[in-house]
Amino acid sequence: MNELFWLALGAAAVLFTEAAGWFYWRYFGKGSIKSYMNEDQKPEGDFRVIRKINTPTQKIALVDVDGEMWIYSNGDVMFSTTRDEDEYADVIVHVPMAAAKNVKSVLIIGGGGGITTREALRYEDVEKITTIDIDDVMIDFGKNLDRLVEFNKGALNHSKVETVIGDGRNFVENSTETWDVIIVDIPEPTSKCPILSRLFTLEFYNQLKDHLNPEGAISIACSTSSWMPEYMWSIETTLQEAGFFTVPFHNFSTKEGEDWGYILASTLPVDAKDIKLKVTSDFLTEERLQDVLHLPYYLVNWDKKGKVQTDRNTVLLDIVKEAFGY
Repeated sequence: MNELFWLALGAAAVLFTEAAGWFYWRYFGKGSIKSYMNEDQKPEGDFRVIRKINTPTQKIALVDVDGEMWIYSNGDVMFSTTRDEDEYADVIVHVPMAAAKNVKSVLIIGGGGGITTREALRYEDVEKITTIDIDDVMIDFGKNLDRLVEFNKGALNHSKVETVIGDGRNFVENSTETWDVIIVDIPEPTSKCPILSRLFTLEFYNQLKDHLNPEGAISIACSTSSWMPEYMWSIETTLQEAGFFTVPFHNFSTKEGEDWGYILASTLPVDAKDIKLKVTSDFLTEERLQDVLHLPYYLVNWDKKGKVQTDRNTVLLDIVKEAFGY
């Protein structure tokens, strides 16, 4: 009897240990959604995690939110099939396309979702778009994930579009091509992915200048200016140090309550008053453009307080860490 008792107790202990191990893996360890979705980035209300993928460069989660697809990268929402995403793409694409004299050749760094490529394809003069993403999984989603392909209108499969899987900086440094418009739409560097700093540095911006056609334009995403305005101004300061003329612009999302910052850069002076849209959308009308190009007081108040990001310092990383703790 004692022997059976101890055998049963041992079996129970094994089962308990395995269950506890699975519970930890599922809710706290590598199998937990916590490692794929930051707490402050969770959708309000119900959502369903469709798939989790761990690639060499990032942790990706596909999440269904009321029929919309949200794609997470390293805990943050990378992009989605929402109206907010339409607004974001309109602003980061159509402002530099309006400022550039020609729009025949376009380079998009960080365009795996195909949404910015979709907007660039709206221009009849566009002859070629090169869309780069470091992760083949993101490019595959943009080309083959049904809901995303429907949202981006099959942009990454278009005959004018060349997709490249690789590091955006390495691609530019090794390329002999030049472009009329360059769009840099990548996340801010964090402790989870500090190497992203390389795409915001003085050294890289000097490379972009060499690959920008005369009277061309560059736009760079500057994260949430409402949370860390010094991040945006540091990018502008770095661009100016590289010899660019700059025009800061922004877009306040009424749904999210966040202000997104951008910098327009060119090798010739551009007056914000002279920027006229070549195409319009439901969101970015001529009237709305004036609001996008007019900075609110809180943001202007941080002007001239940016620092230069180089390959040898951690300016942007430090700003992000102070603002968000990672």
